[in-house]
Amino acid sequence: MQIGWCTINCQFSQENGVGDTPDSYAYDGNRLRKWNVKTQRYGESWLTGDVISCAIDSDKGTITFFRNGKCLGEAFNNVRTGPGFAYFPAVSLSMSENVRANFGATPLRYQVEGYRPLQDPPTIDLIQAQLLFCYLENLLPVMVKEESERKSLPIEKRDLRPPTLTDSRSRQCNLLLVAAHLFNKLATLLKSAYIVEACLLRFMLKVCDAESCLSEQPYIAKLLDSMCTLMQDFELKACLENLTITLLSAYRFSPITADFKYPRMYLSLTLAILRHSQTRRHLLSTVLFDKIKFPVFLHIKPPDDKGLFEIVPRVWWPRIGEEGIVLPSRTEKEEEDRLEYFASCEHLRNKIEEIENLQIEMLKVLLIHNDEKDGKTSRDLFLEKFRGFLKENAGTRLQPINTCPLPVSLCFFHRLIQALRFYWDEYHQKDPARYLPSSEAYMPINEFKKPGRDNLDFQRCGGLLSHLQRTVSESEGGKSKKGHKSDGASGSSSSSCYQSSVDPGSGEIPSDPSLTELLDGIITLYHIATHKQLGKMSTLRENMNEFIHSLMDTEEKMKHCPEDAQEIRNELERAKSVFEEKIAEQARQMAWVIAVIYSKAKQIDVAWIFQVVLKTVLKASAFKQLFQFLPEFYIDTCINTYNALKNYFHPTANFSELPDQADLSSRFALFLTKHFSDNRIVNSDLRDNITQALACFACFPYSLEALENLPLDIKKTMMYSLIAPYDNRSWAQTNWILVRIWKGCGFGYRYTHLPHLVPSKVQTTDLGLASLQKPCPSRVFQSLLAEMLLLDHERAVRFLDTMLSQLNWSFSEFIAIMQEIQQVVSKTEPRFIDTRQLKFCATCFEITISLLRVVEMIVTIAPSLFTDWSKPSAELLLTRLIQLLCQILNRIATRSGMFENVISLPLPGMEVVTHYPILAATVGILIQLILRSRGSSGNRVSQVLISEPVFQMNSLKFLLGQQDPSETASAAETSSSIRKVFTLREVNQVNSEEIKLAEELIVHLQIQLDRKSNQQKSLADDDLCAICYANPISVIFNPCGHKSCRRFFIISCSYLNSSAASFRLIVLCTYFLPVVTYFEPFLTFHLLHLLSRASSSLLFCTFFPPLPPWHLLSPPSSLAPSFPASSSLSPSFSSSSLSPSFSSSSLAPSFSSSSLAPSFSSSSLSPSFSSSSLAPSPPPFLLGTFFPPWHLLFPLPSRHLIFTLPP
Repeated sequence: MQIGWCTINCQFSQENGVGDTPDSYAYDGNRLRKWNVKTQRYGESWLTGDVISCAIDSDKGTITFFRNGKCLGEAFNNVRTGPGFAYFPAVSLSMSENVRANFGATPLRYQVEGYRPLQDPPTIDLIQAQLLFCYLENLLPVMVKEESERKSLPIEKRDLRPPTLTDSRSRQCNLLLVAAHLFNKLATLLKSAYIVEACLLRFMLKVCDAESCLSEQPYIAKLLDSMCTLMQDFELKACLENLTITLLSAYRFSPITADFKYPRMYLSLTLAILRHSQTRRHLLSTVLFDKIKFPVFLHIKPPDDKGLFEIVPRVWWPRIGEEGIVLPSRTEKEEEDRLEYFASCEHLRNKIEEIENLQIEMLKVLLIHNDEKDGKTSRDLFLEKFRGFLKENAGTRLQPINTCPLPVSLCFFHRLIQALRFYWDEYHQKDPARYLPSSEAYMPINEFKKPGRDNLDFQRCGGLLSHLQRTVSESEGGKSKKGHKSDGASGSSSSSCYQSSVDPGSGEIPSDPSLTELLDGIITLYHIATHKQLGKMSTLRENMNEFIHSLMDTEEKMKHCPEDAQEIRNELERAKSVFEEKIAEQARQMAWVIAVIYSKAKQIDVAWIFQVVLKTVLKASAFKQLFQFLPEFYIDTCINTYNALKNYFHPTANFSELPDQADLSSRFALFLTKHFSDNRIVNSDLRDNITQALACFACFPYSLEALENLPLDIKKTMMYSLIAPYDNRSWAQTNWILVRIWKGCGFGYRYTHLPHLVPSKVQTTDLGLASLQKPCPSRVFQSLLAEMLLLDHERAVRFLDTMLSQLNWSFSEFIAIMQEIQQVVSKTEPRFIDTRQLKFCATCFEITISLLRVVEMIVTIAPSLFTDWSKPSAELLLTRLIQLLCQILNRIATRSGMFENVISLPLPGMEVVTHYPILAATVGILIQLILRSRGSSGNRVSQVLISEPVFQMNSLKFLLGQQDPSETASAAETSSSIRKVFTLREVNQVNSEEIKLAEELIVHLQIQLDRKSNQQKSLADDDLCAICYANPISVIFNPCGHKSCRRFFIISCSYLNSSAASFRLIVLCTYFLPVVTYFEPFLTFHLLHLLSRASSSLLFCTFFPPLPPWHLLSPPSSLAPSFPASSSLSPSFSSSSLSPSFSSSSLAPSFSSSSLAPSFSSSSLSPSFSSSSLAPSPPPFLLGTFFPPWHLLFPLPSRHLIFTLPP
């Protein structure tokens, strides 16, 4: 924001504002600069509510600025004047900035001597009004005294009959006639805003007793009575409107002193005006929310730095040690500073409470409900305007200038709670049997079914209100009517009973309907504004803590600084003084936050809202389908209020000191566990928010204890939801919950952050600070999960199947992106990598690690799911898991490979990608499966691992820094720089026992591998599997009678026999069915037989990981396809179909054996078979494995090709 002066010839734009042209001059108090083409430092920092005076002297050619009446010095002395130079006030504003300009329409707040306003004051009217108010000042005490004497008489002695014509006028009549003559002249003058502020406001402040602000103000009441009696309606409305605007402006821009004298003075007068019934109703109807922003009256402006120095002369700040513990005072002076600091905070809080009590009393007056007129009370008028206020501030289409500022909304929220609880408890005291106290308040579910509640366009948990009214209400009503009829055909039941059966929530009346409506509005206000401001204020404490850590670090460096390094010591001294100065400034600002924002009373207000919303949600949930009428923001508010109490108020207002804190935590845990997978909530984002809140809740020891203390059936339901298949739900966050249950028990899994990173609250995950908490594993949930997996085998298999599939996907995506990054950086031209791609790569890496840790937990608590081969799924699950682990080891545990090259690059967002977390999880799984399995299970797992064709012993030796001499020489040749060798021995998070287990694992597998190699030497070639040539034949296919190893049989049975709703997915891993140049006849027959049994649509997927040299095998000449010489043999894929096509028919493979060769016609490149016995019955298909060895012709990524088969 820049304010100042400019000429009419100045041209401004989006880039150039006031001060950017030669004849414009500006002052910017935010950046402390003055502007006239070039900029220089000038002035003081301004705050919201300051009054900046811009004074121009055309005689001397100077411009001077004033802040709250204080001269900031001459800003410019070279202002060009003369003919053609007419200067106008000017301002440049950024988005959401606003100012209130006064050119003289009302008296200037700070009159500058020697200068005049642009608009001359109405001098004659001002003199007349001052004279009339002198007369009124003499008359008003007499009128008040006469009325008090008349009211002091007993009722029987008062003559209430009107006087006759012959009677002499009473004293009251005479006084009223005199007042009528005064107001006959004043009424016209009081239509001017200048007269109202210069005369009427000053007069009312003079007769208002600010010392007894909460008591009655008889002079103000009598003055308003006279105005309402003796002034015309149009005159009265204009006067009251100007008076209210003037009062708000005076309160908003009044100077803040240590005793808060001026805010108390203006609020006392405002309260006295609102206590006048007729004036209050008029202001509520047309002024308070229409002409002005009434909530500004409820805001308390903080003092500037100078004012805070007067209020808090001595400062203190906590010295934070490890784990966030506040260190004790080191010296007596530091302890004295602490006591004096908190004494100043307490004194400030007491002064602020006086102002807050005035504001609360104002709201109580506006919520009076016994002054009904024209069918509406003051409370009805206030609620009507309050709903409009919420609608204005809840909309996103409004410009920020039209919305209420967040600090104002925060104060409005707290004052409304106090007023609401006052009237709520008042109703309870009058009728305890009918109404609940405020401590048990909640919103009844039937209130959300009313159409009037939908005026803010907030979604309901079940969708649109119109949809719910058409579906849920009709179904509930139909059931109720049916049940009512079956109870008795006579229809003798009362209508009230019938209504209760139709609407189960209609009997809930916690308080007066107007108060429940106000409660709903307060919850809405918290959702749209209050929580945002509470979060913003917490940043001050976080910034202050960062400066404190920097100061402590500087002091530590000074202790170890050598005495002869004087230059370094001087620099450290300078840095220390800068930090101390900044911390002292922030400590005074924090004193205001402690006393006003995060005080104990404000914490109780937010805790009450949290309790109300939590009770509302839990009670609404008991109404089954009617729960869907609950607005979505109630769920968000429940989560946000707990977050505010736990992370914003704490530790300034300790969370553990809340009343019934343990009960609130347990009820919140119940809410999270019941609703994070609630199908009645249709918005997936909202369910994700609940799941994320549950994940954060499980990160802290005390909240995890609350989850463990839940009833057993609730815990089982929660665990069943966590291990449900990952279809159509957020599985990453639910998996994080399982990770937190295990964290602290896995191999080297005791860290809060990765060893090579500095802990930061800005995390790559959505959990933020919760992810940095100390590990707190839950033995209760681990044992419960083990019991569930072992008892419900079918559910366990579905869970493990989906988890392994997600693990395969996440790691494959991670490797594919890493390869793309390597290709980009390997190019010689300038490189550019999208930051979103890097973020996605890091996210896939973290998901892979979390999935691996969950697998580690399962193989620890329920190893029989993988090792008990009496179960049909165990061998398949173990085989899939071993394949994934080998794939991870081959990709990660290599030297001078792609992973090693990419992580050595300084890529932003990739700091979390490193060897340790993923390799530690992988070796932890192997240790649990091999070394800690009982009996022959470990040997069985070892056999599966070493039978894996791509298993390499060097990848395990890499974990401990071991490598073969040949690999060392190769790495030395390809690497020009020496890189640090990764080893688990140098990771502090891995203890000696775990290192010993890793060594035992390597020794054990080496022995098994040597034994297997000796056995294979004696195995005849005819006994080897014809597909993989790595395992002995153990399976015979029926009905063809052909043979293969058991590994191919497991894969073919698991995938070829699995079906979905509309298609069947066939995945053949190239470890066992590689891309070869021919097919054995039995294999072709077996594939065609399975394909012929498939449904109408098929997907054929072929994965391309590192392949053994299958092309070196000599296929029979009759089955080997031949390709003509061509520069490119790769098939292409059209956009409409994923089937491979060839640009030339000459590139189609041909076979010497016509019976087995697929032929390609000119119109279609789909293969056809001449032998009908081999041709599959419908559907027709394209067999992707009749391609040449493409992996030998060009590099392929570790992804897959998908061939769509038409129905």
